[in-house]
Amino acid sequence: MDKGSSGTEDHSAYTKFLEDPIQTKSLASAGDHVGRLGSSRSVTSLGHTLVESALTWPSLPSPHGASPRFSDSPEQKSWQTQVTEFKALWQAAEVERDRLTEFVTVLQKRVEESNSKLLESEKKLQEERQRTVVLEQHLEKMRLEPGRTSVSQKAASRSKTGLPTSNTRHNPNGSERKDSSFTQLSNVPMESQMEELTTSAIEAMGIRTTLPTAELGLYSLVLSGALAYAGRGLLEASQDGAHRKAFRESVRPGWEYIGRKMDVADFEWVMWFTSFRNVIVFALSGHVLFAKLCTMVAPQLRSWMYAVYGALAVLGTMGPWYLLLLFGHCVSLYVASLLGQPWLCLGLGLVSLASFKLDPLISWQSGFVTGTFDLQEVLFHGGSGFTVLRCTSFALESCAHPDRRYSLADLLKYNFYLPFFFFGPIMTFDRFHAQMSQVEPVRQEGELWRIRAQAGLSVVTIIAVDIFFHFFYILTIPSDLKFANRLPDSALAGLAYSNLVYDWVKAAVLFGVVNTVARLDHLDPPQPPKCITALYVFAETHFDRGINDWLCKYVYDHIGGEHSEVIPELGATVATFAITTLWLGPCDIVYLWSFLNCFGLNFELWVQKLAEWGPLAQIEASLSEQMSRRVRALFGAMNFWAIIMYNLVSLNSLEFTELVARRLLLTGFPQTTLAVLFVTYCGVQLVKERERTMALEEDQKQDKEKLE
Repeated sequence: MDKGSSGTEDHSAYTKFLEDPIQTKSLASAGDHVGRLGSSRSVTSLGHTLVESALTWPSLPSPHGASPRFSDSPEQKSWQTQVTEFKALWQAAEVERDRLTEFVTVLQKRVEESNSKLLESEKKLQEERQRTVVLEQHLEKMRLEPGRTSVSQKAASRSKTGLPTSNTRHNPNGSERKDSSFTQLSNVPMESQMEELTTSAIEAMGIRTTLPTAELGLYSLVLSGALAYAGRGLLEASQDGAHRKAFRESVRPGWEYIGRKMDVADFEWVMWFTSFRNVIVFALSGHVLFAKLCTMVAPQLRSWMYAVYGALAVLGTMGPWYLLLLFGHCVSLYVASLLGQPWLCLGLGLVSLASFKLDPLISWQSGFVTGTFDLQEVLFHGGSGFTVLRCTSFALESCAHPDRRYSLADLLKYNFYLPFFFFGPIMTFDRFHAQMSQVEPVRQEGELWRIRAQAGLSVVTIIAVDIFFHFFYILTIPSDLKFANRLPDSALAGLAYSNLVYDWVKAAVLFGVVNTVARLDHLDPPQPPKCITALYVFAETHFDRGINDWLCKYVYDHIGGEHSEVIPELGATVATFAITTLWLGPCDIVYLWSFLNCFGLNFELWVQKLAEWGPLAQIEASLSEQMSRRVRALFGAMNFWAIIMYNLVSLNSLEFTELVARRLLLTGFPQTTLAVLFVTYCGVQLVKERERTMALEEDQKQDKEKLE
């Protein structure tokens, strides 16, 4: 009974416990907690059981029953809330971790790509720097010593109508050639580029290297003293020979207020600035006034106005038949240009030029000139020769640019521009047409001041030359070989040098006057020739930049290419001097002059090739830069006298040239030879120093422009 009653009581109590909603809720909560615990526990693939946090450990109900206070306590709720928050944070952290992992992977790939690109860029930068150094060395040689590099050989040799130094500003193909050279360098292997870099550095020695100030001062003192000593000898010789019978025709009374006789041996100078001075001033002044009026009234028709004025001036000076003769040559070359064959245009141009240089055609065509006057022959040959060159340039440019469709009117406007018609300089048709086609040209700042300065300098030079001829009879003395043979060696050397200087001054004055008028017409004509004193390489020697530009563009560069190979260079120089011989008028003296200057230009290339030979290049590389400059100046001094001797043949006579060569090289050896060579060496060093200073100033100017 007791057991039964006891069991009944227990069963009744258990039933009560189940019916109690609080107890049921507590048990359910405990069961859920245990279930969560079970679900939160996991086993890894290796069989390890993960450890749970203490906060997630279940709070089982007491075996004696859970207390309502415990199940609903704030501590229990706080734990549950924290568990929920921690799980949310853990899931968010996993998402962020995955994102960061992906981001790090992307960054690693980018870093690897950047590193590879950086290595490639550094390699390319190193290569470009090496190529830049090579190009800079070539540029230095082209600018300062064009005669010593193969590229600078593009400027042919010289004399009155020799080849001028060509440059990119006057050569429209200059930029293309520069780009092609850079492309060729890009395709050269690195070893070859480094070898060329070494060679270029060796060749550049002495170009930008300065010498001690004391040494340069010594050179200046020696040169000044030598020139003064030679000038004194020439002055005394001029005074002694003023009354010689051989001097009567070329030494005549000069300015009254000077009280001395004047050397008038150069008939061109005398006629330009005495007999026909007023005519020249009147014609050019009329052109300037007429051009100014046309520019103000109808600027779009100024090219037509220039052509009409020029044709009228030629008509009044030479007659209508001469004007028709030139018109016929223009039409023939215009018709040839329509066929589009450059060889035909050049060939016909040479035939036309030969017709004005060879008999019997020259005698027949000279009969078209009306009347007779002192300058008739000079104006006939000048107007005819320059007309043929201009028409040939027009025809060749038409063949080179068939899309532009130049007309006969363009040719006539180009040919009959009066300032260039008789005496040049010649502008190639493409440059003239581009500048003349500007409807409203604008002057640069300070251009008018430079034009006035050029005009004033020309007037001062003319007066200075006339005064000089009252004291120094440098043009008359060479005609009397007996008297010239009695001169001291120093005076004889000074006489030969002064003859070339005067010929340069005459060309500079003539082109200076013409260029002044052309600049007033908004043209950019060829620059005056480079001073003969600064010439110690054949490639730079010239007296007429216009003709030289013409020859370089249409003959010399076309055949010789980059002028770096011996055989093509030989062919280019032979063809160029053949045309130059035709331009000067074929005769024995011109043949000899052309041969000597052609040889001099080629000999410079041969010496350059020899200097690039391994053993010689190593010897120069072992020298200091200053010593290399001295060695090069010594060769430049010898080359300077070769230029003087070769051009004395055409400026004076073969007999006078033989006299100078015999006295300086044979009779006066070794004292006179070494003394003259040393004085010339001093002059070359001073020229090199001037070139170095100008190059540095140009570099500073370019750097300043880049910064701006």
